Amino acid sequence: MKKILIDINSVVPYLLTGKTTGVGRTTLELIDSFSKMIEQLPFQIILYSQNMKGVGAKHFVDFYKTKHLYLPHRESINKIMAKLPIKESFSKYDLMHIPHNFAHIYKPEKAIITLHDALFMRIQEKAYNHNQMVQDVPPLMQQCKGIITCSKASKKDIIETMQIAPSKIDVVYWGVKHNVFYKLPNNELLQKRIKAVVKTESPYFLSVSCNAERKNTHKLVEAYIQLSKQLPINDLVLLWGNPPDFVLEMIDKSKCKERIHFISNITDTELCLVYNGATALVFPSSYEGFGLPVLEAMACGCAVVTCNNSSLKEVGGNAALYLKYSETEDIFEKLEQFENKNFDLDKIKEQGFLQASKFNWTDTALKYISIYNKYLDIN
Repeated sequence: MKKILIDINSVVPYLLTGKTTGVGRTTLELIDSFSKMIEQLPFQIILYSQNMKGVGAKHFVDFYKTKHLYLPHRESINKIMAKLPIKESFSKYDLMHIPHNFAHIYKPEKAIITLHDALFMRIQEKAYNHNQMVQDVPPLMQQCKGIITCSKASKKDIIETMQIAPSKIDVVYWGVKHNVFYKLPNNELLQKRIKAVVKTESPYFLSVSCNAERKNTHKLVEAYIQLSKQLPINDLVLLWGNPPDFVLEMIDKSKCKERIHFISNITDTELCLVYNGATALVFPSSYEGFGLPVLEAMACGCAVVTCNNSSLKEVGGNAALYLKYSETEDIFEKLEQFENKNFDLDKIKEQGFLQASKFNWTDTALKYISIYNKYLDIN
């Protein structure tokens, strides 16, 4: 039986802390979905991890054959390893899958890469080492056996910025974990649970963010401060663990700081509650490879305001409310329309629920299996 080695080093932070990035999260969902169909697969999956603590693949030994290399998972070590057939000798794989954008690889012609987006080729953000990615990623994409990405918009960007043949790239959408993100029955107990998480008794607009400049959350804050002059019904809740000082100063100087609430370190169960309670998720990002929060919110019956750019139109379909531009005035206008009840909220929520239902992890896993079969020459 042919063997595919899946590098799950992006999942290690979750195993250590219970927290992970979007890339680690999608990798975790993918291997979880594979585990439910492991008996039917025409190839063997081996999970690979690398660190001195022994954290990683061994956590999944009940379902998978695993390989753990007791070496530091560092750039300097990985560059040396890429000059030697260590992983090849260690696991004797037929195909390696890197689901986290980039790795130093001895034989890229035996690897497929999930490149989530080509953001670093389009936008230079201060928070990330994009210059290094511009240097390292395109050569790997040109040398590897195949590429998987999570939207047609990302495929277009990869083709245009890295000179990759379209036939080398497969598009597979991520899914929604519908047993975690779903519409809860609205009752007094639900409202009590929601208020315990968001720390406000008022209705609220929601943002799920980080410090990446492209998220434009600072512009949402500016828009809400402007809206506050009208004494709005809705507060603003920001799921944002480490907001920059300039945002905190902006809020502190405003006359509505008691109506802007930060939350962080919440579980997926609590996030489901927060989505269920929100008047709308406001997601004014300038660029996304996919945009999972849009679908998660919709699956919970939450209206979504986002931008008509990158992959967001693919993900939101006809169910999202789109900003013309991700600027303060455009965001303010949408918030004001919600305040004035200019939308049929029930209809928007129903459309969103139907849109989210089109995305599930079982379909994603099956499409990945089909791609593995293609590169393993399995009919």
